[in-house]
Parts: sequence; structure tokens; C-alpha cells
Amino acid sequence: MQYFLNNRLSDFEFHDTEFFLNSYENDTLCVTAKHLNLHKGTKENPNDCDMEIKNAEISFQNVQIFSFAPLQAYKISKDGSRYADERPIVHTGAEAKQKVITALKNGISLNCIAIRKDKDLYFLELTANDGFVAEICFQNVIVAWDEYIGKAWYELYKKYDCEIYLDTPAGETSVPVHIIYTEDTEDEPNIVKNIPIASVGIEFDKEAFWGYGKNYFWQNAFADLQKKLPENVKLKCCLTCKHGNMCPVGNFQNELFCTKDVLITQKSDLFFYTEDEQERKKRHRKYTDICSDFAYQSEDYFTYNDWLYILNEE
Repeated sequence: MQYFLNNRLSDFEFHDTEFFLNSYENDTLCVTAKHLNLHKGTKENPNDCDMEIKNAEISFQNVQIFSFAPLQAYKISKDGSRYADERPIVHTGAEAKQKVITALKNGISLNCIAIRKDKDLYFLELTANDGFVAEICFQNVIVAWDEYIGKAWYELYKKYDCEIYLDTPAGETSVPVHIIYTEDTEDEPNIVKNIPIASVGIEFDKEAFWGYGKNYFWQNAFADLQKKLPENVKLKCCLTCKHGNMCPVGNFQNELFCTKDVLITQKSDLFFYTEDEQERKKRHRKYTDICSDFAYQSEDYFTYNDWLYILNEE
């Protein structure tokens, strides 16, 4: 192969990388890694951004498999806090080895890895999107590959940070909201197909909540976030307001138009307010904006906005 990196796992980005077992013999574990990305700034990557590698081969030498633990299922209490009502299960020894190898035979998708070194051994904690955490140790690891597919998927994404209001049992509060999105994926064939177009995340009551969606205009990512919040916590913003309308001839991402001072009963009523240059400028809003005239959308009030429809989808 053209490229070989020895004991340099920190040069790679493993989020959403997929591992498939090649072999496990003579204390050497070999896997094929798909959607593995190499950081910019390394001599093996001459590009000005992180790059996705085409089918890397990773060999862990003198490896031991220590543990395999299924991720716990958490429940939400009435006050919105998380709790687990089952004891954690941790498999070790031969049983852990069998479970890790079986998982690799089927293929696993990684959420993240944690690496530490103790004397001459490396310890690697694998957190899989498949619902488990495994720990292995090894003395040496080699990553080899021949070519790149293109930019790392996250290089094609942008990030937008702002504030959003929440209605909670303790009253109204604002929290930071993080929106990660792509403007276009049609011309970027190297994007991993199961990666959402938009991810919307907040922290509430010391817990992180994320909504994901593949809708270009982000609404289903916000709806997914709303569904994951405690039942007594609601997003309060222009996107969820009955006065927040979309443009009838086509929207951009994060674009709404406020009609709190006019009566809108059908789609055609919006043409003047969204097509006249001065009206557009006066009424333009972002999803997370809010004002004192906020009112939640309802079925008995016409709003040209997909929020309620998407929110009620199964």
C-alpha cells in the first residue's frame, strides 16, 4: 500500500467509521475501516482539509480484548432527569473476546474512540453506535491505505450557534443551540449516506439533547429534538410560532417571514409579503428568533409552515 502510519491513531477521526473483521490470529487483529478520515496537517495528507480514506487496513498487534459492555437504556423521570433501572452488564475474558469478534464480523459503526498509553501498551476504548463499549489493548498498530475518496463528510458541513427559548415547568429559559448542517449534498458523492443533513442540539438540565433530520430546511431535525425533550419542555421560537410562515415560492435554510400584523388564511395571501423587497426585509426571521407576540401553532389557525405536520409524523 502507498501509505503506512505506525502508532498514530490520534491523526485520524473515527466518528462514524465502520470496522469489518479481516482476521484475528497470532494475537493480531486486522480490520478494514470504511469512512475513516485523516486530519489535515499530516505529511500523508497534502490537502487543506481532513480527507476520507478509501478502505484502510488497520492491524492491532499483540492485542488483548479486555471487556465488552452493552450500553444501558435510560429512562426519563417526571422532572426530566435520566436514570437506569438495570445494573450494567460487563463481559470480560473469553466471553468479551467472542462478543467483540462477532460484532466485527457483522461490521460495527463507531461513535468515538478513547486512547491512552501505559508504559509500552496502548489502551483503546471503542464506543459503537451499535450499542456497546469495548476495551482492547495492544503494543503496536499500523494503518495502511492507497487512496482518498474526497473531503471528510464533516468538512462539507457548517455550524451555526445561537440561543433558543424553552417553555419549562420552571418558566421560560434560554439555552445555547448548536446547528450543524450542509447546504448541498447532491454534488458531494463522498458524503456518508446515513449522515443527517442537519443536527440540532441543546443542553437542558445538565443533559445533551440532539435532533437529526435529512430535510434540507432543518424542520425535521428540530421536530426530532422536540420529541426527545421531556414532555413538559417545548421549543419556543419563530419556527413553532403561528405567525412564522415559509415563502410560497421557495425558502432558504433558516428563513421564515413574520405575519403577526396581518391575517393569513391561505398560501396565496403570503405572496405580497414575501415577494415585495421591503416587506421581505421587514418580516424576515430566523427559526430561533422570538418576540412578545409569540403564540404556538395550532390546527385551527392557518400557518404556511410544516412544523406541526412534521412534529406529528411517526
